[in-house]
Amino acid sequence: MQAVAILSFWAPLLIVIAFVLVALTAYGYRRRGRSDFKEGTDQTKVFLSGEDEPEEGMLHVRAHNMYWGFFEAMKQYYGPTVRAHSGIINDYLIWLLGLTAVVGVALFAAGMF
Repeated sequence: MQAVAILSFWAPLLIVIAFVLVALTAYGYRRRGRSDFKEGTDQTKVFLSGEDEPEEGMLHVRAHNMYWGFFEAMKQYYGPTVRAHSGIINDYLIWLLGLTAVVGVALFAAGMF
């Protein structure tokens, strides 16, 4: 029992010491950064393999939904499940309570509860 009492005293202290050491190490790495960095120059431009950055409207890849192929392939499954979801939290809680009751009855009948 003596080991548990010592551990309960030292564990928070060791966590605080480890946090301070990690913070000091991170600060040390941060201070090693370059001091000649200038905001608003070519240093801040995104490197795209030597190509110029496209204008703002061309950066966005237009698509209806990035998971379109997945949903199209699983349409037979997702069609009925989407209709079952109303978005009302009360409906989800009723399903949760009903499922919990069914699992509880099954565990009770199996003698595990």
